[in-house]
Amino acid sequence: GAILLGQIVVRRTGEPFDQYVRERIFQPLRMNDTRFRPPPEMWDRVAPTEVDTAWRKRQVRGEVHDENAFALGGVSSHAGLFSSGRDMARFARMLLRGGELDGVRIVAPQTIDRFTALQDSALSNRALGWEKPNGRNSAGHRLSPEAFGHTGFTGTSIWVDPEKDLFIVLLTNRVNPTRARTGVFRVRVDLADAVVAVWRP
Repeated sequence: GAILLGQIVVRRTGEPFDQYVRERIFQPLRMNDTRFRPPPEMWDRVAPTEVDTAWRKRQVRGEVHDENAFALGGVSSHAGLFSSGRDMARFARMLLRGGELDGVRIVAPQTIDRFTALQDSALSNRALGWEKPNGRNSAGHRLSPEAFGHTGFTGTSIWVDPEKDLFIVLLTNRVNPTRARTGVFRVRVDLADAVVAVWRP
């Protein structure tokens, strides 16, 4: 689904997906570290991920970890984005401020509301592209029902709580050296609970 959404953007705009998001999101928000396919001179700032013994035959670093995104040339709407804590903080602050940051509007507040609303609790705890807290996921046990978040396969995660006016960003390389490592789930939960425990309005 997420791959298809990116292709729709490309078809509708006639622009490469990475160019579209760079010009309409990253540059206006001054997210200067965020990009697809970082150049080799930036790789010393990129955490290595898995030692791929299946088909790349090397440790993955500076290129998308996800196999589908790699097959798509490293640019896809579901994976392959590299960023920093600073840039993710700017993105989260934009979401908390209804789609605007430093006088730059990225999306309308109604768009954020629509995409972060729980779709059908009988089926899942999902919004459109986001996850909602349910007491059993990486949101932990203290975020409000208004919170929304997303996790990445390599160990990254973001949770945004408009009710508490806070966000939690975790950037890890939990698949280094192997994707069999699963301890990041507990870390995500403990981190979310610890942040909310010390949060002050």
